[in-house]
Amino acid sequence: MVQEIGETRDQMSLGLVQEIEKVVDNLKAETEPYYIVFAAKPDKGQANTIKTAIKMYRDVPPGILGILVWYVDNSKGIFEFKPALSSPPDVPVDPSLLSTNKQDLFPHIAKQGQILQVVY
Repeated sequence: MVQEIGETRDQMSLGLVQEIEKVVDNLKAETEPYYIVFAAKPDKGQANTIKTAIKMYRDVPPGILGILVWYVDNSKGIFEFKPALSSPPDVPVDPSLLSTNKQDLFPHIAKQGQILQVVY
């Protein structure tokens, strides 16, 4: 069977959203607003394995490359994805594939990379 573009991504995304919804449902008694953060990283103890984590933060989460962030306020019925607090994965890319044109620069991501001292 041939795999179609986006097939795995779509299923993984759906599974993640369902996991986040379960966490939010388990925290429906929370009266104070909070953030849910999803992160994935290589498992140090098992090669070729990705470990995921979902954590709750009371305050705005720290700026870390490769996280997804949702804001929840049960008292107001708010449950929303926060793209401004989420960063794309810090996947290593062959430098020859990257643009050197300044007009291709995404300032928010470049600033975050400078803060984390991974982009100069």
